[in-house]
Amino acid sequence: MKLGIGVSEDLPVAVQQHLAVDVEGAGLTSLWTNEASGRDALLLCQAWAAATTTLEVGVGVVPLWTRSAAQLAMACATLQEVSGGRFLLGLGVSHPMTMGAWHGADVVKPRTAARETLAILEQLEQGEVSDVDGEVITSRKFRLAVSPRPPATRRYLAAMGPRMLELAGTDADGTLLNWSTPDEVARAAGIVRDGARSAGREAPEIAAYVRVCVGEDREAARGALARQIGTYSALPAYAAHFERQGLGDAVARVKEAHKNGGGPSDLADALGEEAMGQLGWYGTPDDDLSGMLEAFDRAGLDHLVARVVVSGDDAVEDVHRVVRALDPHTRG
Repeated sequence: MKLGIGVSEDLPVAVQQHLAVDVEGAGLTSLWTNEASGRDALLLCQAWAAATTTLEVGVGVVPLWTRSAAQLAMACATLQEVSGGRFLLGLGVSHPMTMGAWHGADVVKPRTAARETLAILEQLEQGEVSDVDGEVITSRKFRLAVSPRPPATRRYLAAMGPRMLELAGTDADGTLLNWSTPDEVARAAGIVRDGARSAGREAPEIAAYVRVCVGEDREAARGALARQIGTYSALPAYAAHFERQGLGDAVARVKEAHKNGGGPSDLADALGEEAMGQLGWYGTPDDDLSGMLEAFDRAGLDHLVARVVVSGDDAVEDVHRVVRALDPHTRG
């Protein structure tokens, strides 16, 4: 199982480049960021690539509503060129409440839109002229004017439900799971791999964001992880995702605690250690996270991306702590 780091804190580019060097030096495979409302995620991947030599740099995920498929293809080709083929593209449908309000995007038929976007990217990266007159996403008569053509970008589709997971198997190079227990990873991996077999394709890579918080203060780390779980529980898609994994009671308790103004410790108590331990990991630098890694490895995960949860006032040090916690596990 490959190990990577995921960061969401919007830190200055120079600081992020130093972090990338640290991640590469620890022997980790990849570094990922998400695209929200801060620095441009694709430009950050370029900055990371410029500071490193072997580290894979990824975005997980680009909402497919915010850039046209042709724009994405141009960005991917450029990033593949500057990184020497180390760029990883995560695509996702995101959430209507942010896509509509922030970008004026009309989120309709997300699975169809994902399938059409993947088809256009495939055509363009093969040097073909785009020819997809889709129900949602369209591109026609466009060809990438990039020569020499760089290696094709590995495309990961963010997926939770069975139909999107199947699409990851039939049309993408991998899937990027989020907030999934080891049991859920095993179930999702089975759907993705079955989809690939049905399409006569090689098995895509199964990657997953797993929240990890390493802090000097154990209770603060516990509360920080609980706060993130509570935040995602408020989103309908993730609430349903948690419920499908048998965590409905925990989600209901944390929603009630949040409604009553509970702090991080109250949220953690409401969730319970079992639910928190299935969805992520927290501890101090003296604690060993090998049990968590082994559980996901047994579940069939190919690529675990430890998404850093910040618990203190120094986000950079919190990232470094997670890197150091994973470092021994990259050395065999």
